[in-house]
Amino acid sequence: MRTPARIALPVILPRAAVLWALVRLVVASLPLATGSPFGSISPSPIAIVLLCGLVGLVDVSVRGERILWANLGVQRRVLYAAYAAAAVPAECLLALVHR
Repeated sequence: MRTPARIALPVILPRAAVLWALVRLVVASLPLATGSPFGSISPSPIAIVLLCGLVGLVDVSVRGERILWANLGVQRRVLYAAYAAAAVPAECLLALVHR
């Protein structure tokens, strides 16, 4: 029998990677609103991971997929964890590149 994580991960991970890139781009471009240079704010990687999970849940709700995932037995916390977990390797790689 397939677990909810095995059902959700193949669908969510590609979306989560794109979502992480967009969240990072938005956070990096926020200083432009105040006249500061692009990327002058350095957010915490943990905050980015948590934000990706939250924005992922909003994405699922906006797409109207919440009932579909519930019918497949996938709970909200599994969806949140999938979106957040996809951001962890990306943040680790980004931290290694910037050092």
